[in-house]
Amino acid sequence: MQKIIGSILIVAGTTIGAGMLAMPIISASVGFTFMALILFCIWFAMYYTAILLVDVYKYNPPTDGLNTLTVKYLGSSGALVTAISMLVLMYALVSAYITGGGEILKSNLENWLNTTISTQTSAILFSVLFGGIIAFGTRLVDISTKIVFSIKLLFLCIVIGLLLPKIEAVHLQHMPSSSIPVLATIPVIFTGFGFYVVIPSLVKYLDGNLKQLKGVFFIGSIIPLILYLVWELTFLGNLDSTTFVSILNENSKLEGLLQAVRTVHDSELIRISFTIFAAAALLTSFWGVAMALKDYIQDLGKNKPLIRNNMSAMVLTFVPPLIFAIFYPDGFVIALGYASIPLVVLALIMPMLMLTRAQKQAGVQQTIGQKISFIFLWVLSVLIFVLQGLMVTKVIPAY
Repeated sequence: MQKIIGSILIVAGTTIGAGMLAMPIISASVGFTFMALILFCIWFAMYYTAILLVDVYKYNPPTDGLNTLTVKYLGSSGALVTAISMLVLMYALVSAYITGGGEILKSNLENWLNTTISTQTSAILFSVLFGGIIAFGTRLVDISTKIVFSIKLLFLCIVIGLLLPKIEAVHLQHMPSSSIPVLATIPVIFTGFGFYVVIPSLVKYLDGNLKQLKGVFFIGSIIPLILYLVWELTFLGNLDSTTFVSILNENSKLEGLLQAVRTVHDSELIRISFTIFAAAALLTSFWGVAMALKDYIQDLGKNKPLIRNNMSAMVLTFVPPLIFAIFYPDGFVIALGYASIPLVVLALIMPMLMLTRAQKQAGVQQTIGQKISFIFLWVLSVLIFVLQGLMVTKVIPAY
């Protein structure tokens, strides 16, 4: 039972991180109604495809990593596409968490030590202090996540408890002036449900128990959905869109979000609570994704002792995203937006293709419901690809 609870918290903890902190920033001009609809649709798609990948393990041992499965069902070319997508996605996410976590660490250390600390130094400190836990395996990540997730929920409840009574219905009635702001939020919101990366690690951790795994991913993903909805309700119900957008135009990072919070309820308690929650949210996400990245690197190098080595895998896990965080410290929200492209490949397209191949090899026919669901997933995949392309070419604004 302890393993199941720990696994649920790893899923929820990986999900509730930098994406949650970015949501109010990107939804200020969109309004609660559209955000709630987008959140539900994306949650459904991500939960459903997680179950598709779990179902692939009906035909494979739980020790098989993602690279092993893609080589088996999609060949070397499919495995190459998956490897590139997986590494780009997880490096982008880990970099975003190092950037955001380093920013929070920098702010607090400067207050405590009454000195100035560079962004580069804080990023390195964050990686060394908190990334080292990954070297000791999933069990320690499980225990650490339980502790920090509890702290995160406590201070989230304090922030929400202080702000909920101040909600005004008129703010929730805001509607965007065009569809462009709504569409522009989808790639970033999509990465807010990035728990896909921990699936192979948890399949191995729970010894391939499919019933337990499906329950873990449902509960572990529905918790973030509920919290996201309450989070958006709290922010968008407290500030009119014009004021919120104005604050974020001055500072689009976490400090701008804190400034918006203090506009509604300016107290030391809410400042401390929000800061601790933001730090805990980033930390649990950071651990979940970094754990998955290290496991994937070791699966890629399972026939190469130098790469499979724990220390080598740790270096390969943290050095590339740390370099990005050091030389591009403003990449917090941008990294999350660009992470949507490889996540579409990994979380939407690859599970469909692999399960289809696995079922075909086993002589299992697809159901009508599965075929209809696959159509929805293909449409969503194409939509996100197109939106990200329009953002890159600056046809629509990028967050």
